[in-house]
Amino acid sequence: MILFRLLICAFVLLFAPAEKLEASVFNPSVSVLEARALRAGMKGYALTVVSGREIVRFPVEIVSVIPGKGIPRHLIMIKASGPVIEKTGGIAAGMSGSPVYINGKLIGAIGYGWNFSEHTLGLVTPFEDMASVWNWPEKPVSIPPAPPLGSVEGKKDIPTAEEKESEEADEETSENDDDENLVVPVPAEPSLSPLFIDGISARKASEIAKILGGGRYIPGGAFTDDIPVEMNAGMSPGDAITVLLAWGDVTIGATGTLTAIAPDGRFIAFAHPFLGRGAVNYPVARAYIHNVVPSMEAPFKVGSPLKIVGTVTQDRPQGIGGRIGYFTPSISATLVFSDGERSVKERKRFHVVPDPFLGGKLTAGVFTGLIDDLWGRKGQGTATLTLTVQGRGLISGWTRTNMFFSETDLAAAALKETSELLEVVFLNPFAEVYPLGITVTTEFSSLPKLMYVEGVNLKGESFSAGETIDVEILLRPYRKKQVKKSFQIVIPKDAAGVCEILVRGGGIEPLNQSAIIQGWKTIDNFRQLFTEMSALETNNELILEFNYEKRQKGGRGRGEDEEPVSKEEQELLSELKQRRLKDGTLQIFKSEFVVEGLLRKLITVKPSDGSANSDNGETEN
Repeated sequence: MILFRLLICAFVLLFAPAEKLEASVFNPSVSVLEARALRAGMKGYALTVVSGREIVRFPVEIVSVIPGKGIPRHLIMIKASGPVIEKTGGIAAGMSGSPVYINGKLIGAIGYGWNFSEHTLGLVTPFEDMASVWNWPEKPVSIPPAPPLGSVEGKKDIPTAEEKESEEADEETSENDDDENLVVPVPAEPSLSPLFIDGISARKASEIAKILGGGRYIPGGAFTDDIPVEMNAGMSPGDAITVLLAWGDVTIGATGTLTAIAPDGRFIAFAHPFLGRGAVNYPVARAYIHNVVPSMEAPFKVGSPLKIVGTVTQDRPQGIGGRIGYFTPSISATLVFSDGERSVKERKRFHVVPDPFLGGKLTAGVFTGLIDDLWGRKGQGTATLTLTVQGRGLISGWTRTNMFFSETDLAAAALKETSELLEVVFLNPFAEVYPLGITVTTEFSSLPKLMYVEGVNLKGESFSAGETIDVEILLRPYRKKQVKKSFQIVIPKDAAGVCEILVRGGGIEPLNQSAIIQGWKTIDNFRQLFTEMSALETNNELILEFNYEKRQKGGRGRGEDEEPVSKEEQELLSELKQRRLKDGTLQIFKSEFVVEGLLRKLITVKPSDGSANSDNGETEN
């Protein structure tokens, strides 16, 4: 809907900068050998996990050091060998981050390979490049005190010029320093961390995989409904790890290998970006590897997260970095699903990473994927859906209920609005809403619960301004007998000439945010944001409007004492609806059906002063 885009476009996105932890040098617990000291033929070994949690080693030999001008600056070509590599079929996806040692010194980690090639050959990202992920400051999620709902929040959080310049430089570096800067003879495949998605339908899993920058994913999930936290975890180079985006009854993440740990608990891993989103807050878990699957395209590990051990705070072109023992808050989401025809009710819970630009898309996608599986079909039907948002700054939470009908794909149609609303909540410019809880309660049915507007009857065609009119509306529930519903509508005292009575279903030619569209007003505080979202029409509403062209006090045109823009044009949607409901020119009836149809009825209104009004009588609104 255009309103959702307007709500976002009307805002200047002024997110409060999270508290920054200054960049610092990463010093691993082992000795390091720089890439410039390497020569072809030098031999060493790499560490990884190919089954369970056991770290194994396999021999490697330096083939060459490939110079480059991007990031990473150089790549080290290696050839792997030995029984482990023979069993796996070569360097496997999931070995990204596997530390490589020459003469007992760390040179970097396996980061790249080639599909449909000789899988014993791979590329190592040098340690000095990987360690440079710590040249950027971290931005941990902080939970400041909740702002007053009625205030204009966010002004105190406007970044200073220095902060803006720093953040813009950070974003520019993150965008420019991507995998396209790699200078290698043949394009290498950077996706050596298998993305796995479990717990949702295949079609939504594929869509989420594309959102995350890839088209492929493998099945795999956690051993339990939720992933516990392991305090004071003892991690070692070569351990299998999983970076999580969602966990619980749904698991989304990527498996790789831990490269090195510093005495202060910081680590580096993967040797290539995960999503390349810069300063992040993604949980990292210890992983269990079920097996390595050989493949002509590229072998890959199949793993499952075991326990959350820390947080990834850096996601850069050179690799990822984070902290063991530091745990970030998350977004809690719950789906309560009911199948009205089977009398079945199920509940699913999951967590999502606290990323405002990613969390909304992930959450809505997961909800849709869960419904696909729980309903067991894709097709026509009717759904009633209630979205509840609770969090910091929302004293009693915010709730919206709507009904949806689709002839082809009900789950996608029902969750489209939820996705748009969550985008507005996540990207609101006034206040962080963490901790945040999202609940979707829905009832699905394959039956078309529809009601059609079939007729509008009035007692007469000519009325006087200020008069109250009885309106009879003819409605037909899907394949049932026609029913009648009576309303009253008030003719405003300044109405005259040809006017219109409009009867329609909610969301069909809806009242809109004309004040925002025309630029007369904007939403300027947290409370107003949710007030305007509550004012949105719902599909189960039967709406009756009286529309007319307002007469100006001075006859033709505006008088000298009148404002150039009427107050009505400057009203937000909530203000417009409240005024019209109060003056009787708008009636709203909530039904148990999705209301379809729109009918207009023209009437003639005599002006309240008894004078003719030919200037305005020919105009419809």
